[in-house]
Amino acid sequence: MLYVLDIDDTLYLERDYVRSGFCVVGRWLAENRNVEDFFERAWTLFESGARGNIFDTVLEDLGIFDKELVSHLVHLYRVHHPDILLQTDAMEFLRRHKQADLAIISDGYSSAQWSKIRALNLEQYVDKIIVTGDLGKEFWKPNPRAYILAQGGRSSEECVYIADNSLKDFKAPARLGWAPSVRIRRKESLHYAIDTPESCIEVDLLTDEKL
Repeated sequence: MLYVLDIDDTLYLERDYVRSGFCVVGRWLAENRNVEDFFERAWTLFESGARGNIFDTVLEDLGIFDKELVSHLVHLYRVHHPDILLQTDAMEFLRRHKQADLAIISDGYSSAQWSKIRALNLEQYVDKIIVTGDLGKEFWKPNPRAYILAQGGRSSEECVYIADNSLKDFKAPARLGWAPSVRIRRKESLHYAIDTPESCIEVDLLTDEKL
């Protein structure tokens, strides 16, 4: 069996990446703009459910918003070396399987996803790593291109995708005829409240006996 894994909220908690990025941006603003409380403001917004425009909102509240500054901070956030760790069950899962039987499909901007991959040392565990950002934005999930590349010469029935986001992760493997996908539903994951599709197997740890 080929186990194809997502990264965010599957192998580690994405909120830890967000916290790490906010810290880096906060330090830059403290050193360059005399802003001392960016992290606290941004993290409070994130914890309240804000997504996508947190930098804009905080800079507007501070009276220093401009588009070039936001672009620079977004760049810092995406390229920073994150302070993140594999979840214990994820580490156990990776160690339990042969490298040739593991692959990764991770969605998003290339620089950010590869920073996560390197911080988590995933290349030592996984035979094939595909970041959709390397293929082009038109190939981001739910486009099937990355799944086809991960499958390689394996039959569809030999492939299973393990991921967290019910909105986009499981459409392509279902269309390709893969084995039922596994939705990992970690309590601190960003998409925890979204229901698991009926076609998926739900687990809360990668050490679950269903795997």
